[in-house]
Amino acid sequence: MQTRTPETPIRISPQATALPANTLRFYLHFPGSGEAHFDRDHLWLLNEEEQVVRDPFLVLPFELWSADGRRLTVLMEPGRIKRGLGTDPSHEPALVVGRTYNLVVTALGQTARHTFRVGDPVLEAVDETRWRLVPPAAGSLDPVVVHFDRVMDAALCEDEIGVLAPSGEVVPTRVSLAPDGTAARLTPSHPWPAGEHRLVVSERLEDVCGNRVGEALDHALGAGGPPRAGTVGFTPIAVVAPSSAQAVH
Repeated sequence: MQTRTPETPIRISPQATALPANTLRFYLHFPGSGEAHFDRDHLWLLNEEEQVVRDPFLVLPFELWSADGRRLTVLMEPGRIKRGLGTDPSHEPALVVGRTYNLVVTALGQTARHTFRVGDPVLEAVDETRWRLVPPAAGSLDPVVVHFDRVMDAALCEDEIGVLAPSGEVVPTRVSLAPDGTAARLTPSHPWPAGEHRLVVSERLEDVCGNRVGEALDHALGAGGPPRAGTVGFTPIAVVAPSSAQAVH
């Protein structure tokens, strides 16, 4: 008797159980190409009473699919995130601080649900100097681990974070974000050389609220500057080999 391989489930990210009230985007990850099978009417944001939240998402004339059709970007309606847009009920926040919500999608014969509680909005620009880096051992293939001070955008972290070697050359790395979006691991394809490296991020990097390095999404007109690239230095830890006398003992 042939055993059926379990079906890969649809995944929703970020998977953090607490998200800011001004969260801008979610991603739906499908086990195969979902573009021909997704129906916007089968995507819901539900409140604690399992009631449908009215018009929480930005409706575009086209869906934002990845090239392989396996990842869909879902944007929250900016008019219900940004401050100062008037008293029209349609501009009331979709996500209310202190409340719990469920993002639910049905497609490909599956239903995926992610439950999260809403915290205070994150209104400050991303500041890379607040990140904590755990350096790897020199000569190893261990990842350098970056702990962020907030939930970051998963897709942009994969594309907009890299490492430069002491020589200034790009270190080929594989970037993987923690499910909750608060940490990333950059694993090299070759052992880390000794010397100071630089973690570099482009001006396109964002957190889940759309804030960039040096620029908050929801800022007063004329305040602050444009988004910028960022750099954080780290040095792989030198591993001291035991002396011959130590090795004997």
